Amino acid sequence: MITLKLSNSTMSVPERITVSQLAQQMNLKNVVGCILDGKVHDLNYQIKKDGSFEWIIEDSPIGLLMKERTLVFLFITAAKRLFNMDVRVRHTLASGLYITPVDNCVITNSQISMIQDKMNQMILDCTPISRRVVLKEEAIKRFDQLGRKDLARLLSQRTSLTSSIYTCEGVEDYFYGVMATHAGMIKKFTLLPYQNGVWLSLKDELVDQPKLFSVFERFEARGLQIGITNASDVNDIIAQGKLDELIQLNEQRVDQDLSDIAQKIHQKKNVKVILIAGPSSAGKTTSSKRLAEKLTELGHHPMTLSMDDFFKNRVDSPRLPDGSYDYENIECLDLNLFNNTMKALLNHEAVKMPIYEFSKGEKIWPHPPVTLSEDDILIIEGIHALNPRSSELISENQKIKIYINALTHLNFDEHNRIPTSDYRLIRRMIRDHQFRGRDVATTIEGWHKVRDGEDMYIYPYQEEADIIFNTSMDYELSVIKSRLMPLLNQVSIDHPQYIEVNRIRKLLDYFVDGDPNLVPAYSILKEFLGGSIYQ
Repeated sequence: MITLKLSNSTMSVPERITVSQLAQQMNLKNVVGCILDGKVHDLNYQIKKDGSFEWIIEDSPIGLLMKERTLVFLFITAAKRLFNMDVRVRHTLASGLYITPVDNCVITNSQISMIQDKMNQMILDCTPISRRVVLKEEAIKRFDQLGRKDLARLLSQRTSLTSSIYTCEGVEDYFYGVMATHAGMIKKFTLLPYQNGVWLSLKDELVDQPKLFSVFERFEARGLQIGITNASDVNDIIAQGKLDELIQLNEQRVDQDLSDIAQKIHQKKNVKVILIAGPSSAGKTTSSKRLAEKLTELGHHPMTLSMDDFFKNRVDSPRLPDGSYDYENIECLDLNLFNNTMKALLNHEAVKMPIYEFSKGEKIWPHPPVTLSEDDILIIEGIHALNPRSSELISENQKIKIYINALTHLNFDEHNRIPTSDYRLIRRMIRDHQFRGRDVATTIEGWHKVRDGEDMYIYPYQEEADIIFNTSMDYELSVIKSRLMPLLNQVSIDHPQYIEVNRIRKLLDYFVDGDPNLVPAYSILKEFLGGSIYQ
C-alpha cells in the first residue's frame, strides 16, 4: 500500500492505482489531476510512491492552465485533421488566444465552423489524449520529421534528457506543461473569427482590444523582420556570442519609441499632464524618468510624480475579506487630496507635496511648497493613473494617457506561448529579492492578489490609453535567469509555493544563460536587476 499525506490527513491506497481510479473511488468531481511531492500529474498517472498529495480541481489556477493547453491541442488537431492546416498560437487577447494559420492565409468562416463542430464532437466523444515520455533525441527526430523545426530546435537546446509527446487522433505535439487526458474535460469554449485568424477561449465573451492587438501585431512583425519569434532564436544568438548586439538592438528600439512618444506629446500644445499606468513590474518608474529626459531635450520642464505618495495612511486603507490590506484597490489612494493637488498645480498655486513612507505606512510632508510654471509639464505614474477617477478635475485636452506593459511577442515555439504575466512575475521576483528583502516564494504567494487587482483596476482602462508603450525585451529572460535560478533552487519541495516556483524554473530552463552585466545602466531592466542610473 501507498501512504499519501493530504493537508489534514493521510490515506492508504493500492500501489499503481491511477489518479482517475482514486478520484472515482472517492466520488470526486471536477478533478483533472494531482500534485505528488511538488510534481503535477494527469489522471492516467499511476501512484507508485508515498508522498504529499493534493488534488487539482479544474477551475484552480493549475487546472485552468491544463484546460487551456488541452483546448489549444483540440483546435490544432481539428485544423490538422480537417484541412491539414498548421497554425501558430500568436498571443493572448482578452482572456483568450489569437491563433492564425502558419502560412498567414485567412482562415474562412466556413473553416472555423467546421473546426468548431469537430472540436465539439471530440469533446462529446471524450477523445483520448495520450502522453508518452521518450528520450530527447527521439523527440527531436520525430518533430523534425513532422516539419516542426522550431520545436525540434528548442528541444535540442534543453538540458532535460527526456521529452513528452502528446497524441490526439494521430496528431503528435509537445506542450509546456501537463494537460487533460481526454477532450471531455473541456465543458465549454468559444471560437470566433478575429482578423486573419481566430479567438479561442474558455471564456464566453470577447471584449475587443484593438489598441493592444495592434501593439502585438507590430512587435510580431518586428520579430519576423529581425529573425526572433521563438525562444530558440534568442538561444542561437547567445550561442553565437552576439548577446551584446541583441541587447543594443532592443535598447535602440526602446529609445526610439520613447523619442516618438515625446514628439507626440510635444506636438500637443495644450498637454500639461502625462498619466502613465500599467501593471506591476511593467517598468513604469524607469520609463517615466526616461520620458522626462526626452521631453527636456525638446524644451519642456517635466515634474515627475508618483501616485504612490498619495496613498492613504495604512490604517485607513481598505482590506480584503481575509483581513489583509488590499493594496491594489484604488481606494488606497487619497483621491480627494490627489485631484485637488493636481488642480492647484495646474492653476500655478503653491502646493506641498507628500512622500509616502512605506516602512511606516504614513505620508510625510518634508519639502517646501512647489509651483508649476507655464513651461512645466507633469508626469504622473501609478497603477491607477488611467482610471478616470484619478484625474476627474483635469480637462481632457490637458492630459495624455500612456499604458505601459511588458507585451512579449516571444513564444516557446509555434504552439506554446509565454504568458506576458510571467515576464512581470519574473521581473518582480528578482526586484523584490534585491530591493525589498523578500524571497521568491513570498513574492509568488502574493502574486494572485496583484493579478486580481490588475484585472479589476488596471486592465479595464488599458484601451483608454492614447499611447501603449511596450517594455518587453527579447533577451530579458536569458539575463534574468542567471540571477533568479539560484533563488528558485533554494525553495524546498515541501514549501507551499514550490509548484509555482518549479513551473517558473522550467520556463527559464528553455533559455540559455545570458550575462546580466551586459545590460546598460539606463535600461528599463536595470530597474529589476539593480544598478540603474535612475534608482
